[in-house]
Amino acid sequence: MRFRSVKHILIAVLLLAGCGSKEEAAPPVVSAAPQKTIQAAVVEAKHTSVPIRVEVTGQVAPIFQATLSSRIQGTIDELLVREGTKVSKGQLLIRLDNRDLQADLARAGAEVENAKAHLDRMNQLYAEDAVSKQEMENANRNYRVAEASRKAVEAQLSYTVVRAPFDGVITEKKVEAGELASPGQPLLKMEDPQRLRLEATVAEGDLKSVSRGDKIRVAIDALGGQALAGTVSQILPAGDPQTHTFMVKVDLPKTPGLKTGMFGRFPLDKGTTQTILVPSTAVVERGELSSLYVVGADRIARLRWVKLGRRFDKHVEILSGINEGERVLTDGSQGVDGAAVQVVETVAAPSAPGKSVIGQ
Repeated sequence: MRFRSVKHILIAVLLLAGCGSKEEAAPPVVSAAPQKTIQAAVVEAKHTSVPIRVEVTGQVAPIFQATLSSRIQGTIDELLVREGTKVSKGQLLIRLDNRDLQADLARAGAEVENAKAHLDRMNQLYAEDAVSKQEMENANRNYRVAEASRKAVEAQLSYTVVRAPFDGVITEKKVEAGELASPGQPLLKMEDPQRLRLEATVAEGDLKSVSRGDKIRVAIDALGGQALAGTVSQILPAGDPQTHTFMVKVDLPKTPGLKTGMFGRFPLDKGTTQTILVPSTAVVERGELSSLYVVGADRIARLRWVKLGRRFDKHVEILSGINEGERVLTDGSQGVDGAAVQVVETVAAPSAPGKSVIGQ
């Protein structure tokens, strides 16, 4: 009986120890009260009418450019220009070896003189009724043939020189002195660097948004995104059947540093659409992620990840992440996730914005 009593006492002690350990492991009570209170302005997200824009890209090209070649075959005797040489209209650029043609011209000139002397004698004899009219006409015909032959040689001789067709600069040299030039072979390329334009391809569905004479802001990346006032000068009537695009040419003003081959872009308006805009200051960007602080009915700020669209002067488009009617902090840098918000001002929703930033 005594042994059984001791056993019961030990079991009771162990049970009491187990209950004590469970009470010590109980989790502490967490307060649901906000950790911080901030004073901030909010703006209500509403749909706003904004323009629909597409961006068109292209390359800067010269309005006036030429590929110079020879009309006859001959050895290049003189090459008077290099890449980058500025030239004036009519300036001599290349001279071919013309010794053979000079000899042909001398021979043709002598034939003209002989034919002219013979014609003069025939006219005199015809006046004296010493020769027939047929003989006089034959002499006159021979003189005209000789004169035509001389002019043909002179024309061939003029083809031995290549001159600049307009004021410009040499952009490419394809031959050297001493080489043989063939008819139609490209020798030099030149352009007028003062008159440039942007040549861009526009999709057939966007072509109705542009017309000849339109004023367009063109951004040139190589000039730091500088916007130039361009004018649509030409829209080619035939499009590319493979890509369904049309070439649009936009004349550009004289601009220091603007060169052929630079990349350019411009926007085209295609009407309007409804979208949600918020102040740019409301957006918090962390690397490639963007977020806003949404203030609910309980006046608690909560971080909300969003997807951004186009950027306007002081606003940004929200494609997804918030709904119309929700309020967001106008200054995202003040936001603290879970903080209570004391609203000091409710900012009016943005009206229809102006032009969007090119490239957004």
